[in-house]
Amino acid sequence: MPVPVIIPKATISLKEATILHWLKAEGDTVSKDDPLFEMETDKAVTEVPAPDNGTVLRILIQGGPVKVEQVVGWIGRPGDPIEISSEVTSEPPVVRPNVMGPNVGRSEAGAGTPVIATPAARRRARELAIDLRAVAGSGPEGRIIQEDVERAAQSTSAALAQGSSQGQQNRRSPIQHLTVTWQTVPHIHIGRLLDARGLMDAKTAAPLAVSVTDLLLFLLARLLPKFPELTMIWSGDELRPASGIDLSFAVDTQKGVVAPVIHNASSLSLAQLSQCRRSLAEAARAGRLCLRDLEGGVFTLTNLGMHEVDFFTPILNAPQTAILASGRIAQQPIVAEGAITVGWRMWANLAVDHRAADGTAAARFLTELQSEIHRLPLELSKP
Repeated sequence: MPVPVIIPKATISLKEATILHWLKAEGDTVSKDDPLFEMETDKAVTEVPAPDNGTVLRILIQGGPVKVEQVVGWIGRPGDPIEISSEVTSEPPVVRPNVMGPNVGRSEAGAGTPVIATPAARRRARELAIDLRAVAGSGPEGRIIQEDVERAAQSTSAALAQGSSQGQQNRRSPIQHLTVTWQTVPHIHIGRLLDARGLMDAKTAAPLAVSVTDLLLFLLARLLPKFPELTMIWSGDELRPASGIDLSFAVDTQKGVVAPVIHNASSLSLAQLSQCRRSLAEAARAGRLCLRDLEGGVFTLTNLGMHEVDFFTPILNAPQTAILASGRIAQQPIVAEGAITVGWRMWANLAVDHRAADGTAAARFLTELQSEIHRLPLELSKP
């Protein structure tokens, strides 16, 4: 039986995406998890893997906008029949606009199969300067008809008109997601001014160059197993415990903030975690995160200390139920044993979904975090 190639829901907020180009052509043999095509979401450009072993029997949508869970192709054994009705969706055929750049038509040209089109469609394509290889046919057996060509021309014009507003389009989905989260999730925020000398001393004690973000992620990976109520995940209307400590962290990119995930963070050394964090941050800024890099996070760290921010109130990264916001580490006058001295201080603010945990749990977490910060330099200095 042929297996459909479906647009995956890469993130909780994803509703639409764009197929940039196929890495395989019709007739190519693929193994399960081989990259099939590149897809651009509101967060990143990622490769979508093959759902099964077999041959690429049909590519329904060569490029352009698609919706989550939309069928865009079929994989199976050569000769397997594909029901024409199974290829029909509620959406009009999606075409690849000619304005998408030099990759347009790369997989079509390599397919080695003739374009099936009616004489009227071919004549209209010549009139409108449309490449038939970039058109999805809606006629019998996938034949391209005149209406398909005219839709292709309209799509190309629309793509040109949208070019100047692409930046705002990139942010539309995350904005909608954050708006819904803020309006529907009962946030509570518990803040504390932490003694951050341990973090400053730890940067010196660490055997390699690490950032404050690395140190905080390292502490969270070891602290969160003690607070399972802060790593609960919503699945529909049900709260489920986390199966591991997979940490999300906020990265600023040209398309807005992205939260890639460090999987199994509690099993990583500081050096391993730092390297993983750097690699994911670079991939996020380059728009090259894969689907797995965005999936599975159970808790998020967002650090704005490098921007000299002292305190801010974050919005939860649903379906997660807790997020920690940290500000800059700054020297401040403090009173110690009746005398005024200078110390390192950092604000930390924990936002929690009140349905999953209460303020007492958040307060205990910050108290434990402070204790771990005090112990960190000694731990890192051990051979």
